[in-house]
Amino acid sequence: MKQLHLIRHAKSSWAHPELSDHQRPLNDRGRHAAPLVGRAMHAEIEASGRETPQFFVSTAQRARETFDGLTIGWPLLGEQLPNYDDALYTFDKADLIDWIAAANDGLDSIALIGHNPAMTDLANFLCPPLMLSNLPTAGWLWLRFDDHAWEASMRSPRGGICRAFYTPKSGKLL
Repeated sequence: MKQLHLIRHAKSSWAHPELSDHQRPLNDRGRHAAPLVGRAMHAEIEASGRETPQFFVSTAQRARETFDGLTIGWPLLGEQLPNYDDALYTFDKADLIDWIAAANDGLDSIALIGHNPAMTDLANFLCPPLMLSNLPTAGWLWLRFDDHAWEASMRSPRGGICRAFYTPKSGKLL
């Protein structure tokens, strides 16, 4: 069984218009939200008895800072070296589907920190009952698949089962 965690980067700053999109850091709200997500993930994953996912992170500054913020709320996560991947700096769900489908089947649990609209579109593709209009910044969605291969999990629309959904704004798991 495969476990997929989708985390949209926390709220980014527009204070420096001279920075490229890739270079934008988190704003104060984003720096506050990321540890809350880390705390929620840690509590829920630990309570389930599931393994800590392997993290794969977009190379965008705001995504990298989101991972760092998660480790404040989930200190043991800081012992993991995240995998930064330029391919995750995408706004297209098809790119994410292809990336996940090619993931190592030896990894049963992976977490992606990425960008909208790709994250929302992917969530709705994999689990249509969610009917998300928007995966909010710092939103976390945990999906489970009955398949034993990432390729099969990604090529089966509607195959994901939602285990948890958390947003810092709501402050609770849905």
